[in-house]
Amino acid sequence: MAQEFLIGIDLGGTKIAAAAFDLDGRRLGRIARLPTMARMQIAVTLTNMKRVVKQAKIEAGVDGDPVAVGMGSSGPLDPANCVLHDVDSLPNLVGFKIGRFSEREFGAPLFLENDAACFALGEAVHGAGKGREIVLGITLGTGFGCGITIRGRIFSGATNNAGEVAYCRVGESDFDHACSGPGVVRQYRAYSSSKVDRSVTAKEIGDRAENGEPEAIRAWRSYGRLVGTAIATLCCVIDPSVVVLGGSVSRRLRLFEETLMQSARAMLPGTSRGPFGVVASELGDSAGLTGAAEHARQHL
Repeated sequence: MAQEFLIGIDLGGTKIAAAAFDLDGRRLGRIARLPTMARMQIAVTLTNMKRVVKQAKIEAGVDGDPVAVGMGSSGPLDPANCVLHDVDSLPNLVGFKIGRFSEREFGAPLFLENDAACFALGEAVHGAGKGREIVLGITLGTGFGCGITIRGRIFSGATNNAGEVAYCRVGESDFDHACSGPGVVRQYRAYSSSKVDRSVTAKEIGDRAENGEPEAIRAWRSYGRLVGTAIATLCCVIDPSVVVLGGSVSRRLRLFEETLMQSARAMLPGTSRGPFGVVASELGDSAGLTGAAEHARQHL
């Protein structure tokens, strides 16, 4: 008898990642990845999605159709009708009914959720938040993502927009611009005594800070204060058991953790400061698709 399996997909503006999972939520093989090509014709992206799912099945040694497909994608989106609406990251898929595509091409129903919510779910069930009642998942990358899980399930809110905080204000900017990779660059430009190359990235600024460059160190510390303010604002509302950080920028947590914690604790109620904790993702790049597969598993 052929093994029953799930497919988890992480659909981003840059890449599509997929993997197969068993019905207990364990990954069966290596993760397959292909570029999204979101600025090209829709057929290109959909072809790559089919190819990446096929490769994921080969990596896992499974055959046939999955019992369900879970997908995490950047918002806004319509999970109930499985429709994508992200104009910035997935312009060629705006309005596309990805659920119908999944049933036609993969022979299985699709369960769609916000990618940051899938990150939070993956960490809550299988990673750094395992065993914790309320997990706040934060992704720091090209933007600022937020997902909430309660007792191991995604909390989506009344209109499926819980955690959509990108444009909430922090300082003179918003979460998405201030608390992201581009946010690090903005802080570096503010502190640099010389003209900064337009192509500089948060990764390069991280390298400079670790090599002792004063301007880069100050930029990361200032960035930490903004992230701490944003996280504390969320914690004052949600009161999570733990905050799990993921995304490419979080890999430099040691450069901004101190100011993040100082800034956050200064805002939190006294009774929250002791239990307040921020931990790094355990699942890394696989958290989103792990959570997507878990989301599908829970809805079977």
